[in-house]
Amino acid sequence: MAKKPFSSRVRNAVFILLSFLLTLIMFLLSFCTVLEATLFNPEFIFDNMNSANYFIDKRDEITTSLIDLGYASGLDEKFFDGFIDEVMLSNDTREYLDNYYSGNGAKIDATNFKQSFNTALDKYIEENNIKNVNGNSRDKLVNKAAQIYRSSLEIPLFSRLSAYFLTAKNAMPFILIGLAVLAGVIFLVFFLANKWKHRAVKYICYGTSGAFLALGIIPAYLMISGKISHINLDSRALYNMFVQSANSVSIAVLFISLFFLLVSVGLYFLYRRLYKKVSG
Repeated sequence: MAKKPFSSRVRNAVFILLSFLLTLIMFLLSFCTVLEATLFNPEFIFDNMNSANYFIDKRDEITTSLIDLGYASGLDEKFFDGFIDEVMLSNDTREYLDNYYSGNGAKIDATNFKQSFNTALDKYIEENNIKNVNGNSRDKLVNKAAQIYRSSLEIPLFSRLSAYFLTAKNAMPFILIGLAVLAGVIFLVFFLANKWKHRAVKYICYGTSGAFLALGIIPAYLMISGKISHINLDSRALYNMFVQSANSVSIAVLFISLFFLLVSVGLYFLYRRLYKKVSG
């Protein structure tokens, strides 16, 4: 069997290299799209908080911390029964997320919490007929309680990665456009540089097949092995929210991977059909 001309082998190597580059671009494009729709979207975080019963768990965590504070201040444990309102938690968390994602800083407004705490204290003092309440001690108690409330609502990863996170979020639309343009250019090169269109389809099939494998391996491994659930977090609310969000992201990536698999299968059959027309 005669060997292919050297120029033909070089040409084939160049197109295979472009297929690999297309795989990389489609992987990055897909991954960035998932990030834009999930981690860079406050609605996604908030929805996963609701799905993971985040506010119920967070209410219990804050209540436990406040009870410990109450013991040191002489407050009865019953004072905190039903004190933390899930609606207030939800509203303050939503405002916290909106401030963070808009670049206004990770601000948690404890004004409503302080008002509720002061109102509950007034009622407690009146019901228990407590006299000679020290104003400074009361203010310190309210401020400490508010500090517990703020620190409990903070998401540690946000504060640690704030600068990088927001920079990447703001740059993401431009990155997506750039990657889409690069992918379009490679598609054009394949079709314009190949006289026989089945060859162009073949190289694109290589690229989509590679994207399917690159996107599918890691999330499939994480979900099958259960590695996501092995993360160690002190807060049950944060743990459940993290696992819920990580699983949602993994599923989204898997769906895109399966989409590339279907596209690859379709391109393969198209390639065979076009090849038969040329060879026949």
